Order: sequence, then C-alpha cells, then structure tokens
Amino acid sequence: MNGIREAFERARLDAGEIDRALAATEAFLTANAGHPVATAYRGSLHGMKAGAAFLPWVKLRHVEIASALLDEAHARRREAAAAAPHEAAYPADLEILLLRGIAYASFPPFLGRGAAARASLEEAVAHPAFTGIPARYRALAFAHLSLLCGRDSEDAAARRFRERAMEADGFTTRQICEA
Repeated sequence: MNGIREAFERARLDAGEIDRALAATEAFLTANAGHPVATAYRGSLHGMKAGAAFLPWVKLRHVEIASALLDEAHARRREAAAAAPHEAAYPADLEILLLRGIAYASFPPFLGRGAAARASLEEAVAHPAFTGIPARYRALAFAHLSLLCGRDSEDAAARRFRERAMEADGFTTRQICEA
C-alpha cells in the first residue's frame, strides 16, 4: 500500500503521474482483489482523471467510475479498519473518508456530490486519529470543508475551517482555496 500512497501523492501534485498511479493501484488490486483502501485510491485517481480530461463525456465516464469505487470503499470502511489496522500510519476508515471527501469536494457542484463530500470530511475531522495525520492532509480536509460551507452560504463555518486549514498548512490551503 505504501507504493500506492506514494504514487497517489505524485499524481496529486502532477497530473502527468495519474496514469502511473492508476496502473500501480490496479496492479495491487489484481493481487489483493477488493481491498477497500486501494479501491478508494483507485476511485480518487479516476476523480483526478475526470478533472484532467478535456472532453465532457470522458470527464463524466471517470466521474461515474470514481463515484462507484469511492462509494464501494465507503460502504466497506469499517470492515477495512478492522481488517488492516497495521497498514497505515492512520486507520483505513479515516483514509477512505478523506479520499472520498476530498475527491467529491473537487467535483463540480452540478454533479451533486457536495453533501457526500461534506459528510465524509466532517466524519474524518471528528475521527480520533485525525490529529495524527500529516498537516497537508488536515489542511486539504479543512480547506475543502471551507469551500463546501461557502457553497452552502455558511460563511462563519467556512471562515472557521479556512483558519484551521491555514494553521495546519498554509501552502496547501492556498492551493485549494485560491485555485
């Protein structure tokens, strides 16, 4: 799984790495069919492909694939946490919540994934292990929550989440909120 996480991080920073990260994830899933965390990474990577695609029908195809994979992983998140608590620096259920929430928050509002994004991210930030994850991921969660609250005209909550994001990692927060 660490190879998938590293490939995902490269893809998050460079869209040219998405296909390589997808290939690594698919190879892992070939050997570990149905692995919920790897399934969530695959879904999130398809979300990235949707964002990088130019043609609308290609974007929608990747959105559909991403949604199916992320929802499947989300449905199995508690099972994932119980089955493999030793695989990551933080629990599998938290990792799945973050991947689903951040991916869905990146989708355009007309796709109707904002409520699912917000629910996943709110559950993630309330998770007991959330404070132990790397600062850039805390910032990603808070920054996306800030944007989602802003879309819902909840300005006070949006400001509060943006402040928490800036406290965690200002650089990452600016990348998300000023994009």
